[in-house]
This record gives sequence, C-alpha cells and structure tokens, in this order.
Amino acid sequence: MNPSPLLIASPSDFIELMPFLLGHTPENSLVLHGIVNSGTAGPTMTVPLPTDPTQWHPVAEAAAPEFIASTRERGHDLLDVVVCLYRTPQPGHSPEETAQLLGHMADWMVDVFTELGDAPVKIVLGIVGHKWWDYACDWPGCCEGEPLPAGDHPESITAQLRALGRTPGRPSSEIAAEFRPTDTDAARCRQATEQASATLARDTSTPRGQLLARQRTLSLIDTALQDLRTGKPINDVTAARIILGLNDRRARDRALSHGPDEDLPYERHLWATLARRCVSPHSGLAPSLLTLFAWVAWRQGDTVTARHALREALEIDSTYRLAQHLHAAINQGLPADGFLDICRTAGRDQEADDEAALRDH
Repeated sequence: MNPSPLLIASPSDFIELMPFLLGHTPENSLVLHGIVNSGTAGPTMTVPLPTDPTQWHPVAEAAAPEFIASTRERGHDLLDVVVCLYRTPQPGHSPEETAQLLGHMADWMVDVFTELGDAPVKIVLGIVGHKWWDYACDWPGCCEGEPLPAGDHPESITAQLRALGRTPGRPSSEIAAEFRPTDTDAARCRQATEQASATLARDTSTPRGQLLARQRTLSLIDTALQDLRTGKPINDVTAARIILGLNDRRARDRALSHGPDEDLPYERHLWATLARRCVSPHSGLAPSLLTLFAWVAWRQGDTVTARHALREALEIDSTYRLAQHLHAAINQGLPADGFLDICRTAGRDQEADDEAALRDH
C-alpha cells in the first residue's frame, strides 16, 4: 500500500520539509520551491545570500527569472512559489533585526515574481536562528518570531518522513567544510604556494616548458593518489605544485578524466584537500579544484555536495565555464555517466596532442 501523502498545512510544515526536500539544511541562503499540480515535489533552487545586505536586491532580480527558466526547461507547470530566506544573525544583530532586514528581500522577491507573471508567491518565510517569520501574513503580531518546529511530535512532518526512512540533509556549512579553507595551517599553505609559484613561472617561460610543466602536474597527481591509497599525506611542495599546475585548463581537463570508480574516494580526498589549501590571497586558484571535486562527487551520486562546490567555484569566478556547464547539467538532472566517456576520450586525445607537441619541440 502506498504511504499517505504528506499534508503541508502551515508555514512551519514547509520549514520542516525543506532539509528533506533539498538534501541539505540551508544557511544564509535564498531557497525557492515551486508548487506543481502533479502530486510530486516541485522544483527547488538554492542561492547563497551575500553577507552584505546591499547585494541582496540583485540576487532577487537574478534568481527569480533563473528559477522560472529552469522550471520551464524541466517541463514543470508552476502554480505557486514558496520563498524561504535563511540568515544567521551577524555579530551585534538580534534575530528580530535580522528578520527586519530580510523583510526587504521578501518584498523584492514578491515584486520580481509579480513582474514576471508566471506564478504568484504563496508564502515568504524568514528563518533566523531558531525562529521564523511569515512575511505574507497580514495579521499584526502573527507569525513573527515563532519558534522553529522541534520535529519530535509523532505527527510532525519530520516524524512522518523519518518513518519513511528519510533523513534531513546536513547543514550547508558542514557540507562546505569538506572543501572550504580555514585558518588552520593557512600561513604554511600560503608560503608553499608562493614558493611554488616562483618556480613554476620560471619553468613555464617557454612553450616546451609549459608542456613539461603540464606533464609534471599530471605525474604529481598520480603520485599523490598513490600516496593517499597507502595512507600517506600529501606534502606541501607537491600540493602547491598541483594547485598551480591545474590552472592550466588542459591539465585540468586531463585530470577530469582520471580514475575508475574505485579511485573516486581518493580523488575526492585529493581535490578537497587541495581546495582547502587555497587560502587568501590565493583563493582565485580554487575553482579548478572545486570543479574537479564536484565532478567526483557527482560521479558518486552526491549531487548536493557537488552543487555546493560548484556554487563556491562560481562565487570566486562567475565566468568559470566548466563549473557553469557541470552546474547546469546537474540542475537539469542529467546523469554523470553521459559525460564520463566524453571526458576520457578528450583526455586521451589531449594526451596524444601533448606528446606530439613535445616531439615537435
């Protein structure tokens, strides 16, 4: 017998549903959820909310049309849109002050969707700390600063979904901790990158030097993966050389084709480790590592983590095309297997081209 459909009867029910629906628990994010007339879960989209509230209006103007366009591409007919705004209070700000700031974003989202005319906004929720606000509620004092649902009532949305074997997704910050730099060992990582950069600049001063540097980068990747298989850590010099070497797009593309399925855990570990070493002022080196990490996560079926990594890459460099293509493919629900043969074929072709170029030089 099929389980009874969930009854979403209140704003707090939506808040409980989101971590199950998205596969992660949003933090400092704009989340859009489309209500469709098919009895199935509608489309969703998560967009990071910048730390600076003055940057929120452009986010609203870009996110709404993007959501409508991606929804059409996937063949959904929207009835309504639910907007959820997640924000952790900044130092010195109370939840109430933060909720008031989010109220401006709520108004902008309603205005943009109204102008688009495709689907009205049904609910606009602000989730701040451990409280929630419903900006669409017209009753003074109602739905303002309500406590988040505990989810421990036997008839709660959380309890019903857990009974079906579903688990809520991890917090976004916990997911990002796998690949995001921290202050730990930052000075050492910075020094190694700067020293390797000077060496690489000398080595790549000629076309032949660039080809040889690419070959060394790929050789170092193979060595690092072998070390990880045997539990050996990556040393600072090797890590810095790989990070810098992968800014060569051809080296990155050949690295993209690496490995059978049994190698994926080691590749994931490698790219995450290297991405965490891209500390300021070298964060601009991270998109290649984040994109390779996302590719592995996608191959493993972990599309939630892949999306987080790709969004991070595009926040650093919004024009990074490989990250754009992978992000679009994941959002369209395409399987990674369809890209794997293409990547391997391209990798073999590029390897042959590089070998021929070396002979010519």
